[in-house]
Amino acid sequence: MPGSVVGLLGALLAATPGYLYLFCYERRTPRDMPGGGRDIAEMFAVGASSTLAAAFGVLALAEVWHGLLPLERLVQGQSAIVARPWPALATGALVLGVSAGLCAVLGHVLGGHTAYAVRHRVRQGTVWHGVLTSPCFARDEHGVRTETRRFVAVHLMDGLRVEGYFQGVSRDTDTATRDIALSRPIALTPAGGERRRSSASTVIVPGALVRLIETGPAPTAGPR
Repeated sequence: MPGSVVGLLGALLAATPGYLYLFCYERRTPRDMPGGGRDIAEMFAVGASSTLAAAFGVLALAEVWHGLLPLERLVQGQSAIVARPWPALATGALVLGVSAGLCAVLGHVLGGHTAYAVRHRVRQGTVWHGVLTSPCFARDEHGVRTETRRFVAVHLMDGLRVEGYFQGVSRDTDTATRDIALSRPIALTPAGGERRRSSASTVIVPGALVRLIETGPAPTAGPR
């Protein structure tokens, strides 16, 4: 029983920080090809590494701070933990907290670097998201460069052109299932037909129907 408890605690110390790493990473940028096995392996690898580093730091701190359980007491096993339960609990909580913090910062930083790289290098499954979610800038009437809403014109396979302002795009690596959402004002132009205003507040365009995407600041003839 004690062995199973120790194993469970070890898995928790590795999995929790590792999950925070993945969560913070994917908040900055989507992953190339997310997969269950790869994600689990990366989660435990990063979590275990950060927990080990945090444990070294906390045990070094325990040598000068008597509120923690030092290494010489920890190697005594269960008897030391039973004799000083609160320092043992504080040590474990501090290791978990430091490890989680390290993983969160690492995921945030690496995710940010990857988001920057997406704009400069083609990576499977990230081009649509990287371009459409990046800031869009235009010149105002005074010639000052300011951030503005991103205009998107989607050309479909049947010749229909859908115009609107970017609202969202799914992160699926398969373009056939990667949809684009445009918000009002919406304009529709059928192949060989006249451009008309749509009363819809949002239009979702299936990725399987997309032939071409134009995006940037709204042109003077953009949707009104």
